[in-house]
Amino acid sequence: MEKSNKRFIKSLGVISLVLLVVSSLLFATLLKNWMNYFFPFVIVYFFLFSSVQHLKLTKAAQGKTRDFHTNYMAWFGIRLFLNLSFVIVYVLLNRTQALSFVLFFAFCYVVYTAYEVSSLSKILRSDNVK
Repeated sequence: MEKSNKRFIKSLGVISLVLLVVSSLLFATLLKNWMNYFFPFVIVYFFLFSSVQHLKLTKAAQGKTRDFHTNYMAWFGIRLFLNLSFVIVYVLLNRTQALSFVLFFAFCYVVYTAYEVSSLSKILRSDNVK
């Protein structure tokens, strides 16, 4: 595994751990009524999916530019479909905690996506890709 991929996964682990600790503290104290025991699984889901996506995209970046763009759009579509499906199924099965789940899921989506995009753009701008 390349050095940049290892660094990405380590940083993603740190982000996940910080999110887990901060959300656990908030839900244990200030947001008791919004507590949902499914929250840690959301963090694990984003960690795993982001790791796989990053590894595949950095591998695609080593080839033709056209292939990278195709892979990026494919991963974006898959991610969007999975996230939307995940949220819809959860909301339909657990309407009482739907709002807290959707807000937490959206927050995690923004955090992980912002980190992925910044990390991927940094790698693509460097000369280490090819």
